[in-house]
Amino acid sequence: MRWYLCGVSIAAVLIQLAGAATEYAPAMCYGKADGLPSVCALAIGKDDFLVVGSVGKVFLYDPAKEQSVRSFDSGFAQLSAVAVEGDTIFVFARRTEVKDFEYNGRKYKRQIPVGAQCKTFGWDGKPLADLDLGDLKDVTNAKVVGGKIYAADYGGTRAVRSFDAKTGAAGQAFGKDLRLCCGILDFAVDEKSGDVWIANLGAFRLERYSPTGSARSSFGQRGSDLESFQGCCNPVSAAVLPDGNLIVAEKDPSRVKVYTPRGKMLCNFGNLQELVKGCNQVSVAVDRQGRVYLGVNAKEHFVLQYAPKS
Repeated sequence: MRWYLCGVSIAAVLIQLAGAATEYAPAMCYGKADGLPSVCALAIGKDDFLVVGSVGKVFLYDPAKEQSVRSFDSGFAQLSAVAVEGDTIFVFARRTEVKDFEYNGRKYKRQIPVGAQCKTFGWDGKPLADLDLGDLKDVTNAKVVGGKIYAADYGGTRAVRSFDAKTGAAGQAFGKDLRLCCGILDFAVDEKSGDVWIANLGAFRLERYSPTGSARSSFGQRGSDLESFQGCCNPVSAAVLPDGNLIVAEKDPSRVKVYTPRGKMLCNFGNLQELVKGCNQVSVAVDRQGRVYLGVNAKEHFVLQYAPKS
């Protein structure tokens, strides 16, 4: 397998158009030695430790080491999200029920989300309190920023919702008339502005919402060119870099690119290996040094780090 940086010709054009944009190089791989069965969720903890949710366990990685320094059981058979703030690790799961349906005379059963669960743990992995998130029906992704939990309620309101991280009290909703599919609803929170970026994959764009939930801006369009978003529905994931630019991930085939908040593409992670199979979300996290972490769930299961070139 050969790895490349941002394509030379593309990078040259971008440097002429936008100045010396940061380039990224593949660096370390996390989790291969641990035999991760999957990468369900990623988060960044204190000291830039990488936190990985895998089926029912949580693994912690020192960014300088490719094997976990410790792990613990979440208490969930299948977790759906992890998030960290301070010394607290938040672990989320979807509670589902089997319901009967009928369409054109054909009967079938489906797992329907009926509630979201949240457990908290200390940085050492010891259980703390469970948190009641009220009427939240689903949680496919989550972040904790500034004392607020942000949760993707795909199977409920089909929006991103916020909750008090101590009491669980409901707060603001973000996203309106989102065109979602494939069970995917991912988002990013800008810690500096409090803005929420939602990957509206069915509309082929990223949408920006203010801390009060009002729409601020959006960018993106469907197309086969590198700057656009491809396939049946993309992008699937986003994260905010320390400089305010955005990491944006696509599936099938996998593409990872850097955009300005105004939608100008700065860089492409060239010749990237396939990160996921078919219509699945790509887990993405960014640490305080601007290192990018990508969940790989294709032929193997691990976390790939891309580091900015100095």
